[in-house]
Order: sequence, then C-alpha cells, then structure tokens
Amino acid sequence: MVLEAVVSSKELMKHPLVMLFLAVLFSSAGLWIAYLTFPGSSSILGIAFVTIALVPIMHGIFVKEEAIEAESDSWTPNFIERHLTVVKIYAWFFIGLILSYAFWYAVLPIEMREKVFEEQEKTLAGIEKLKSRMTGDVTIRQSACGKDAGCWFNLIFYNNSFVLLLAVLFSFIYGAGAIFLIGWNASVIGVVIGRDILQAMAVSGNFLQAFAVGIYNGLGLLPHGLPEAIGYFFGAIAGGIIGVAIIKEKHRTHEFSVIAKDAIITLALALALLGIGAMVEAWVIVEAL
Repeated sequence: MVLEAVVSSKELMKHPLVMLFLAVLFSSAGLWIAYLTFPGSSSILGIAFVTIALVPIMHGIFVKEEAIEAESDSWTPNFIERHLTVVKIYAWFFIGLILSYAFWYAVLPIEMREKVFEEQEKTLAGIEKLKSRMTGDVTIRQSACGKDAGCWFNLIFYNNSFVLLLAVLFSFIYGAGAIFLIGWNASVIGVVIGRDILQAMAVSGNFLQAFAVGIYNGLGLLPHGLPEAIGYFFGAIAGGIIGVAIIKEKHRTHEFSVIAKDAIITLALALALLGIGAMVEAWVIVEAL
C-alpha cells in the first residue's frame, strides 16, 4: 500500500504523534469521499474508509508487538512500558479523529452536515431522550436506577464491557478492526464538541475562539472518558497480538503461553480502567439528578 511506503509501522512506533496527523488527513479524506460517492451512508462509510486506510499499518504494529511479547516475560515490571507505544498511537488516533470531526461538523453546510453525521446525531438524540426521562423527582422514581449509584455503575460497566469485548473481537478477527469502533466513538464525541463550537460561534463570531471553547468544554469528558478510552486501547492490543500469534501459528509453540498470559493481564487492566470510568460516570450522573 502507498501509505505503508510513506509512513511505515516502524516509523510510527518511533514517532506516535504522526498518527494524529494521519487521523486528521484520512478522516477528512474519508468524510468527503464517502459523501461524494454514497451520501446516504456517508456517516458510517467515512469511518470505514479511515479503517481501510490504517489497517495495514496497524497490522504491522501488531506483528512487531507480538514479536516483542514472544521474547518477554509477561510478569516483569515493564509490562505496561512494552505496550505504551501502541497505547500512544491509539490515543493520538483518537484525538486526531475528535479534532477532525469537530472541525468538519462546525464548518460544513447544514445540508451536508446532516448527511455526514446522520448516525452520530441519532445516537446523541437517543442519549438526550434518555436523559430527559430522568430529570425531575417523578421521572427519577420511574427510571431504572434513579439516584442509586451502584445501579448506574452496573449499567455503565456492563455497556462498556460489551464495547470492550467488541474491540477485542474486532481486533482479533480483523487484525486492526477495533479502529472502526474507536473511530465511531471519536466521531460521536466530535459531534458533541462541534455543537459547542457552533453555539460559541453564535455568541462570539470568532471561529478560533469558538473552537477553543468547544475543546475546553470537551475536556469535561476526561474524568470518565479517559480511563474508558485507554481500556478500549488495551483491549484492542490484546486481541491484536493474539490474532497475529495464531496467524503465525505460534499457538503450537511455548511462546503462545507467554503471549496468552500477557493478553490476559492486558484485558484485566482494561476491565479495571473501565471500572474506574464507570464509577466516575455513575457519580457524575447521580450528582446531576
């Protein structure tokens, strides 16, 4: 692939920040190509194009990661350090997509915006409808959890664990398929920030100032969003290295036991991070009711 020749997985592991620019470039290109070719499906197809573009590079990264795992003892203190580079790559990818989608949401004409972000808007509309049913004392008593933080924790943790399972399976089956799930979540957050940018623009009339306001407001998602996102990254890594090991037929060797142990630890860490995120989010919801 041409992209692999320009930016190799080896170079990307040396300079993870490059993924930020790749994410912006390919999300922008994917958005426009999807709209110009299949406008009715562009809200999903744009993310699919990003996935197609980056899968070869991410697969190369997982091949290198698997080789490192096979040569390492999974119970050594440098466990997290071994995965830190890939986590950084996923993090910059996630941030780059959020910035890109927020920008395009704010600047596109309304007719095109409605097409390009149709599914994201539907998702947010469903969340807002749920929130509206949970406001006020009467509706709180009718809601599933009301002010029961433990109940909210269980609901959020179950939902996030299901997404984690999908990230692992997508990464295991498709090599780097978790890119699509991460891209989808980033696009929804980008729409949220884009809405804030438009609101700020209506007040100030200055795009750069409004963009900064939107990003600042988006930081409110960090307390629970950050551990959840990193948890998904670790899940994608676990699925990816196991998938590569099976493709290389290392499941027939002693090296696979080392890789399997490391994947289990990675998944346990991912679940712990999701638990932290769920606790914070449950507390925020209860405080807001």
